[in-house]
This record gives sequence, structure tokens and C-alpha cells, in this order.
Amino acid sequence: MNAQLRHIVIRMFVTLLILIVLETLASSLFPMFGMSRYRIPFNVLIVLYITFKLRTPWIPVMVFLVQWFHSIFTVEGWEMGTIAGIIVAIVVSYAKDLMHFSSVAITMVLTQVFQCLWVAVIIGLLALKGAENFYLLDKFWRFIPESLILSFLSPFLFSILDKIWASSERGMLGDNG
Repeated sequence: MNAQLRHIVIRMFVTLLILIVLETLASSLFPMFGMSRYRIPFNVLIVLYITFKLRTPWIPVMVFLVQWFHSIFTVEGWEMGTIAGIIVAIVVSYAKDLMHFSSVAITMVLTQVFQCLWVAVIIGLLALKGAENFYLLDKFWRFIPESLILSFLSPFLFSILDKIWASSERGMLGDNG
């Protein structure tokens, strides 16, 4: 195994441990406070970080791993999240050179925009599966507060992940120039 792949595996392992801790906290704390219908999808935030900040051909595999570990904590299928994550990664790859995470506000806005794309893909896939309109509408209304919380948390979590992934000031791990 070459050195770059070894670093990716180690950093991905640490990222997955953070995901497990965050999912465990979200799964246990929110029901304690009577908010059993809301779950903060930290997997989306980690997938967005991976797609925003890393330049590697392993992004689809990393998205799959994040979604697979997320599936331990939810009854929702990992396959729709993986498809949505890869679609978002493709869109981000086209716009990556235009995105600069120079401030907290820009980070939050970009995170919110791509979360909207994520939920649009998920709702589209659910509609294709024949989900009822009430369920789709309920999913959308639950998305709004969850996405706002994630957008506010994104600068903090991204700074932690920046330290783990050792991404540069420009924010692109894997750049050669």
C-alpha cells in the first residue's frame, strides 16, 4: 500500500470514529429531550467536507463508507445517501475551483446550498420508489431545522476535519500546485 493511500485510510478511520461518536450522541441526546423525530445527519456534513476539501479518486468509496457507517444508526437505507452523496460530489467537482472557504459565513452558505441539493436528490429517489406525498413533505419540513443546525455547526466540524486531513489553507488536499 503506497504512502498516500495509507494516509487516506488512517484519516478515514479517524473520521469514521468521529461520525460514530456524533451519531451516538445525536441518537441518544435528542430523544432524551423529547425530540425523537429530529436527527442531525452528521453523515451529510462529513460527506460534504470530503467532497469540498479533498481531491482524490477515492471520494466515491469514502462516501460509501460514511453512508454505510451511518446506516448503523438509522433505518433509512444507505444506498440513497450514497447515490445522493456521489451526485453532490460530481456537482461539487465541477464547482470546486469557484468555492473558497475564506469565512465562516461562506462555509455555512455553501453547506446549506449543497444540503438542499442532497435533500432534493433524496426526495426525488423516494418519489421514484413510490413514497406518499405526505412522507415527502414531512421529510422536507424536518430537513429545514436539521440543515440549519448542520450549517451552523459546519465551520466548527470542518476545522476539526481540516486538522485530521491536514488540508491546506486553500482547502484542497491532494493539490499538486
